[in-house]
Amino acid sequence: MPRLVNVRLDPERIRKAQFLRERGVPLSDLLREAIDDRFAAHRQASAPPDVTAIIETLFERHPDPPDLPSRDYDVHDRRAASRAIGRKLRTPRP
Repeated sequence: MPRLVNVRLDPERIRKAQFLRERGVPLSDLLREAIDDRFAAHRQASAPPDVTAIIETLFERHPDPPDLPSRDYDVHDRRAASRAIGRKLRTPRP
């Protein structure tokens, strides 16, 4: 059910609105578009981030150096990774 909206404008916006109306821009269409655009921006801001894309971007920006030795454990095995991390944390640093 359509409803009317009363909007108060400062003198500068009244001047701009008159300018647009004189050039054939329906103000109701302009308001609808502005509401749709703002709504879409808020929906996008509240959408969960694309974690896969973020990780891929990080790997592209910061690739492993070519002389990096291969790991001595399977990075896809969480238990093996946990043990390797534990070993690394226990290793004294110079």
